[in-house]
Amino acid sequence: MMDLTVVTDIDLQAAFDQLALIGTAVFAISGALLGLRNRMDIVGVSFVATVTGVGGGTLRDLLLGATPVSWVERPIEIAICIICAVVVSLFNAKMLGRRMQWLLYADAAGLALFCVLGAAKAEEAGAHAMVAILFGAMSASFGGLLRDVICNEAPIIMRKEIYITAALAGAAVYVLLPASIGFDIRALAGLSVALALRIPAIRYGWNLPFPKYDDE
Repeated sequence: MMDLTVVTDIDLQAAFDQLALIGTAVFAISGALLGLRNRMDIVGVSFVATVTGVGGGTLRDLLLGATPVSWVERPIEIAICIICAVVVSLFNAKMLGRRMQWLLYADAAGLALFCVLGAAKAEEAGAHAMVAILFGAMSASFGGLLRDVICNEAPIIMRKEIYITAALAGAAVYVLLPASIGFDIRALAGLSVALALRIPAIRYGWNLPFPKYDDE
């Protein structure tokens, strides 16, 4: 008779892997878009896309002691980043339209995916719920932070808008929902909450009202 625990572990790992690849691709697209906005050549665009795509996962794995980090064991993550960079670079400015808006939406999707994945990985490693939530927010924001620093942009996490808040909320929903309802439902709920906060914040300029600054 097959061990059901082993089957569950395999299914969960497969879900982690799929979520990681999707999140890597989405963040790589955001990195490629910013590289194009800064008029980099294809090597520069690919580099920024790769650093953005694997940055959050690298921080997560290092802090959890999961070495070698995921992209060392699975070079497909690097390949996905480069492919995304090349595909995005094939679109000219007219086809891409407003690159900054596409960049923000790609970043929002990556943020939602990685806040859930980071929290799930930390939870699997036995971290306390609060630590798992913080892990989710850190792994969701680190790739974007690296992207902005490399491109000499003001890091998005330093701006007055709902960003880290969305990652914390998405991770918290995933962690606080009971494990009995299954990974898929928990992950979908966390993703939905993160996107429900981040996308309107992009469209309508939402931000937290406290503290108040003199220039307001």
